[in-house]
Amino acid sequence: MIILTGMMISHASTVVWAFICAVLLISTVICVMLIRDSRNRQRLYKKFEGNLNEFIVVLTQKMEFLYGLPMFMSDKLFYQLSHGRTFAEILGTSSWNRMKSYFEEIEKHLEMPFLFSLLSDYKDSDEGSRPTWYEMHVSLERLNAEEFYYVCFIRNISKENESRREKEKLQDRFDSLLQNTGDFLWSFDVEDRSMKLLTPMVDDEHRVIPQSVGYVDIHKMMPEGDYALLDSVLNDRVKDFRNFGFRGDPFETIKVRFYGPDKTLVWYGLRGKLCMDENDRLVLQGTARRMDVVLDNPVFGDDRDRDAMLSATLAFPDIRILWVDRDYKIIGCNQAFATDFQIINPHETYGKDLHQVVNQDFLPFISKIVSEVFNSGRSVSWKGAFGGGDRLLLFNAVPLKNENNMVHNVLAVYLFLDKDSFSDTV
Repeated sequence: MIILTGMMISHASTVVWAFICAVLLISTVICVMLIRDSRNRQRLYKKFEGNLNEFIVVLTQKMEFLYGLPMFMSDKLFYQLSHGRTFAEILGTSSWNRMKSYFEEIEKHLEMPFLFSLLSDYKDSDEGSRPTWYEMHVSLERLNAEEFYYVCFIRNISKENESRREKEKLQDRFDSLLQNTGDFLWSFDVEDRSMKLLTPMVDDEHRVIPQSVGYVDIHKMMPEGDYALLDSVLNDRVKDFRNFGFRGDPFETIKVRFYGPDKTLVWYGLRGKLCMDENDRLVLQGTARRMDVVLDNPVFGDDRDRDAMLSATLAFPDIRILWVDRDYKIIGCNQAFATDFQIINPHETYGKDLHQVVNQDFLPFISKIVSEVFNSGRSVSWKGAFGGGDRLLLFNAVPLKNENNMVHNVLAVYLFLDKDSFSDTV
């Protein structure tokens, strides 16, 4: 009986151990499969490692690395932390002291991010000495009343920081351009005819006028006649848009006067076209530039000072000047132009057709630009290589208008440059 009982106990023990071993084996297999599955999922990050800029690291109370996610991460900070380096070793003294204070008082500002940077220390890095910027959010994972972990969500914000800096640079350049030219951007609402200045105006000394951005009373900014002109142009633009879908010629200049300091009138040239603003309202939007209307239509008369300045201008040895009528006959030119075509006296060119004076190499070019000025009624500028070699041409042509605002002549001014023009002389 005793022997039988012992055999039963022994058999029962064997069954229990077998069961335990089976459970352990199954648990081990499951754990291995879970670990393998987890690692396989983590490896998927490798396909996008160049695009990942966020990761999590868990630190001990002594700020030592425990583990991080995702496991496969190409970020240099993650790499150094996961390979045994501490923040104290990675960061500079100043940044480390700030971070240390941040962690010591983390419970006071759990919602506050911490910004820091580090320089590349890879020998084969192509980043040079440009810093990499990070934003870190930290939370506490408590194990018990005394022990806890730091869970750090870290994001590489270098690209965002670089984009922000580039935007600031572009904005500074844009502001500088507007300030130096005296231009400003505006928007004129089609429905309620309200005017909004998108950038500030500047005074005569190119200083920004405070609080000049936003909605303004257009009736107080310009004479009623000028407002009527602007309103009429807007009506015509809206009709063309509704009938033909035409939003307007952005190069058409609307000449109006704005009140300057002490109610003095200042000429501005407005250019714009119809578009939808940020509120999906139809507006006429564009730029405004100060202009000198005297330069818009030069007139030659009997004034002695004016004749003296014209004579001085025509005497320039390297600037060629000529003006022609609608039949492409030369009305006048300076000596520099005449000399280019082996003509001793400029007066010998007066009344001659362009093709009788200008050689065949230059004739198609100048005829094309003069025709463009006559057809468009606007100035035309061109610059570029000409005639082969290192020769450059700077060419400008402007319309000359009569009392009926019709273009009857074209004034052309051009200059040739080559490398010898910039050689040092003793």
